[in-house]
This record gives sequence, C-alpha cells and structure tokens, in this order.
Amino acid sequence: MATIIIADTTKHYDGTYLETRPLGGTESSVIRLARALAHRGHDLTVHTNCDGPVDDQGVKWRPLSDTPSESCDLYIAVQHPWLLPFVRNARRRAIWVAWQVNHLKHYKQIWRMWLYRPIPVLISLYQVRIYSPFLPKRDPHIVVPHGLPDDIRGLPSLATPPPPRAIFTSRPNLELKKLVEIWGTHILPRVPGATLDVCGVHDLAPGQDAWDAWEGSYLPKAQPPEVKRSVRVHPTMSRPQLNDLLRSSRVLLYLGHRLEAFCLAVAEAQALGVPAVVGPIAAVPERVLDGVTGFHRAGPKEFADAAVSLLSDDGLWRRQHEAALKYQQGITWAEVAGRFEAALLGDRLPLYRSVIS
Repeated sequence: MATIIIADTTKHYDGTYLETRPLGGTESSVIRLARALAHRGHDLTVHTNCDGPVDDQGVKWRPLSDTPSESCDLYIAVQHPWLLPFVRNARRRAIWVAWQVNHLKHYKQIWRMWLYRPIPVLISLYQVRIYSPFLPKRDPHIVVPHGLPDDIRGLPSLATPPPPRAIFTSRPNLELKKLVEIWGTHILPRVPGATLDVCGVHDLAPGQDAWDAWEGSYLPKAQPPEVKRSVRVHPTMSRPQLNDLLRSSRVLLYLGHRLEAFCLAVAEAQALGVPAVVGPIAAVPERVLDGVTGFHRAGPKEFADAAVSLLSDDGLWRRQHEAALKYQQGITWAEVAGRFEAALLGDRLPLYRSVIS
C-alpha cells in the first residue's frame, strides 16, 4: 500500500458531489481516480476547495487550506505547477495534465517544472504532439486516457433509430453560438422538425428562458422563431437523466475547442452509442473514428452535411451506432488506476528528491 496525496484547485467539490451535483470533467475524473486507487488498497487523501473534512468511499477529502502531510509515497498535482510544492517531501511527484499541456511553459510556471521535475501524466496524443521542448524532457511520455464509468459501458444497441434529435453536452461557452448558427442556416432547413438539445453545466436560473438570457452571447442574435423552437436548452440534470437523453439522441454535435485535452463529453456519448460530428480541433478528433463512429468536419457546410446525413439516413445511423458500441467503450477507471500505479509507483522510474530541505 502506498500513501498518495492529490491536490486540485479546479472547483469547490469533494467526493460526495459525484452522486449529488453536476461536475465538470476534471472534478469527476479526480473523484473517480481517487476512488479507484483507494479500491486498490492505497491510502488516498485529496485536497480541494471543499468545505471541510469528508471521508467518502475510502478517500479522505480535505480543504486546500489544511496543512498536508509532510511526506507521501506519491503526490499528484492536478494541472497547475504552483501546486508542486504543496507536499514538502513527496517521495515522487507527478503532474496530471488535465487541460492544455503548454500551460506548463508559461513564464510564471516553467521554473517550477524545472525545479521540481514532476513526472507528467498526459491524457491524449494531442498533448504529446504539442508538448513544449522547453519543458523537462520525458521520453517516452506517459499517456493514460481518462476512464469511462460503468454506467455508460456495455449497453445493447437500440432496436429503432431515435427521431431526428441532435444533442450538445459541453459548456455553452465552447462554441455553442457558432453551432446554433450552423444549425439554423445549414441543418434545420434540410431536416424540418429536427431538434437540438443543449445540456451541460450552466448558470441558467430555474425557469429562465435561455434565449432571453443568452441571445447575443452563447446563442446568436435575430434567429427566426422556428430556430428558437428547435433549440431546447435544458436545466442542469442528473447523470442518469443526461444518459437517457443521450441514448435517445441521433447525433452529438460539437465544433471543438482549442483547449480540449481529452473531451469526456464526446467520449461518453460515443460509449453510449451516439454517433458524433466534431471539428478537427485539439484532442477532439481522438474521441471519434472518422467515417466509422462519426465524422471529423472542419467547414460549416461539411459539418452540416455530415449532421444531416446522420439525422436522416437510418442505415448510416445504424452502422455508426453499432460501431460506437463495439469500438468506443474506452477503459474503466479501475484500469486507469492500474496504469497510474504501474507508471508512478513502479521501480523503473527515477525518484526525485524534494528540493526543499
């Protein structure tokens, strides 16, 4: 058994939030990894912006304001180099790069990467491609993709195709406005009666109309009534509700964003058997097998053509639906924990002593 400490400054959360509140990909991944490592017999403590001590499913959750243990076998800082000195005498330090990897080379951060020499754990091949030569060299890189939870894996194929319903499950600031413009101009006129469900973590108040709140920001201005009726922004919903809505959707649409380092939203939709049309940006294309479980399309017209095909062609949808269920199940979080254990707690990697006496 190893003593492991993880620190994350992303949001206000602890392990209990996974079942009780909507979470982003980083927070949910930290919880799932910590639980999986604890299940393997390790002593896990996670420091976040939580309210106070919470013990949950074998993991000790503590506020970042609490003084951590002086030492541990493995310390994992999530994304930010400024977290590297949080544990003074860690036997081994790692940095779990959950976002853009070149954030690490920022002039205010890079000196910490050289001072502490953490072992980077990357989550996509895209991160490997853009890893800066100015950072401490790793050869080969350790790449461990995010796991996918059991509630979305191994489901049977649907007996009948869903109606012409598309879905978007990322944050609204991730190109939703541009997507709705393409929807209203190039997709809806060719598939009358189609709908676009917008889900995800957002700040709409209960009962607040999205077009009243977001027009001109997350949603485009001056859209005709039929476009506004076809775009249905849902209140933040529970995970089972979201999974049910995804399974009843014909296609997931996402233009992509330059900061995507993995994209759990697309990965989970694919595991549920939902074909996806995505932009070839950052790590997003790694989540979709082009022409097999969806399409990579860059231009608005090409993107719309692919979306229309999946919304209207039952045979195409069936082939891609079944291919997604066959090929896009990903790995479990138990396997992710095993890979972390092998990469970071084995005897083959060099040990870095603390630089603070």
